[in-house]
Amino acid sequence: MDKNKKVQVIVLAGLILTVIAIFLTLYKATVAGESVSDSIFSAYHDQGRTGLILLFLGAPILAGIFVLLKKRIPVIIFGLLQCGLWALMASTFKDQGVDSVDFSYGPGFYIGLLAAVIIVVGGIIAIATKAFKEPK
Repeated sequence: MDKNKKVQVIVLAGLILTVIAIFLTLYKATVAGESVSDSIFSAYHDQGRTGLILLFLGAPILAGIFVLLKKRIPVIIFGLLQCGLWALMASTFKDQGVDSVDFSYGPGFYIGLLAAVIIVVGGIIAIATKAFKEPK
C-alpha cells in the first residue's frame, strides 16, 4: 500500500472510531449508591440538542475531508482540536469531582481520545513521509 493510502486509512479510521465513541458510555459515576452513566449521543439526544453532537464530529470529519483532498497540515490542526476537546472534557469531569462520588471514564471516552490521537498521528506520518507531494 502506498504512503498516501496509508495516511488516508489511518485518518479515516480515527473518524470511524470517533463515531463509535459517540454512542459508547462516556462516564460511570456512583452517587449516593446510585449508578449513573451516559454517552455523548444519549446525553444530547435526551436534552433535544442533537445538533451539538456535531461539535464532537466536526474536527474528525474535516480532518477526513482534508486527508481525502490530500492536505497534510489541516489534518494535524483538526486532530489537535479534537484532542483538545477530549482533554477539555476530561478536565471538566475532574473539576466536578466530589468526594462522595465514585467517578470513572467509560470506553467511549478512551476510544474518542484514541481516535483523536490517531488522527494526529496520521497527519504527522503524512508530513514525515512527505505524503501527497508530487515528485519533481
